[in-house]
Amino acid sequence: MFLRDFIRVAPKFSILFLATRSLSFSTSSSMNMMKPVELTYRKNTVGPTSSHLPPTLFIHGLDSSSHTWRNTLDELESRAVALDMRGCGRSPLGDAKDFCPDAIVNDIYTFLSKHPYFQGTSNGDGSTDANADENEKDDTDIKISDTCNINIESFVLVGHSMGGRIAMSFAAKYPTLIKAIVIEDMDIRQRPMEMNAFQSIEKDRESTISFDRNLNGITNEDSLTELFTKEGYPIDSVSKWLKEGRVVIKDMSTRIDTTRTEGCHPTQDIQSYYYSEVNPAFRLLCYEQFFVTNHGEETWTELSNQSKDGIDFPLHVMVADKDKTVCDEKSIWDMKKIMKGEGGNGTTSCARTGRFMVMHRYKGATHSIHNSASKEFLNDLRTIIRNASLGC
Repeated sequence: MFLRDFIRVAPKFSILFLATRSLSFSTSSSMNMMKPVELTYRKNTVGPTSSHLPPTLFIHGLDSSSHTWRNTLDELESRAVALDMRGCGRSPLGDAKDFCPDAIVNDIYTFLSKHPYFQGTSNGDGSTDANADENEKDDTDIKISDTCNINIESFVLVGHSMGGRIAMSFAAKYPTLIKAIVIEDMDIRQRPMEMNAFQSIEKDRESTISFDRNLNGITNEDSLTELFTKEGYPIDSVSKWLKEGRVVIKDMSTRIDTTRTEGCHPTQDIQSYYYSEVNPAFRLLCYEQFFVTNHGEETWTELSNQSKDGIDFPLHVMVADKDKTVCDEKSIWDMKKIMKGEGGNGTTSCARTGRFMVMHRYKGATHSIHNSASKEFLNDLRTIIRNASLGC
């Protein structure tokens, strides 16, 4: 079961640029100078009857990748894509010096401008994209082409945990592209570096930033575990990631993922190696750029100030069980106050005036609501997508 609180807001709009430590204004020329990272991704395959529904874009959190959304993608009847953010999954990190909220937003915008699902030319009939990598059906090393027109269709944006902060940044920068935004188990409070649960034991920043996800020199699970424990991760993390597919075995000759079976490890005979979709560098850089700053509150305030320019899309905040959420209850209430809400009528009806925020609470759900309470999550998300298609 889950409860909802409804909050209506009446905000205004201005352009947001998120710099290393504070908000400032960016120009289109500065955005063009920032070289985007080419993002890998997963997508679902849908039929032509879904064409009336807006596409959905999923953004993962820390120590994660598009892999976390695989079951969600399979269950949705409408067009949906899950990204690997820079430095995660199979997406390159790029220059760590360029890592900042604005660069990440630029990555996403560039992806959207090229992927057919967001061009109004998507292959809703279930056929394969003409410019997609031939391995796309296996969700391996998928990359976008440079041939699509820049004509982005508005969409539903879903961000889990750290991905929620990224989603806020994108919606603040490009509000007219958003049909609805879903923030899954993330608040807006500052988090000092001391709150980063997994940090390098040696506190060696440069070593963490240069972490190589191609673990070519690692030949067994014990060595793999030792590597990640040095980065501050719990000793049981690696075995969990191997089972989940966040750490995989790749074949040197074919460059595709190989199926892991119990007791199967890379050997020189088969020329395979471990590859990690988890990247300690991404965690550290996100803390530096998003969490230790006022990014959360400043960006949420920016979102609350948009309707003076006629920007009107619903904001959904999904919170896990009170004993399992990473959200601070005071910060959740701050989000409500910033949105100047006065409560609601307990319905997701389209009959409304002004902008609104919807709070969903999921009893028994862990931080990853989309996996631990998948049925409730999907039911809510389908409703959000349907309402978004009606302009609600």
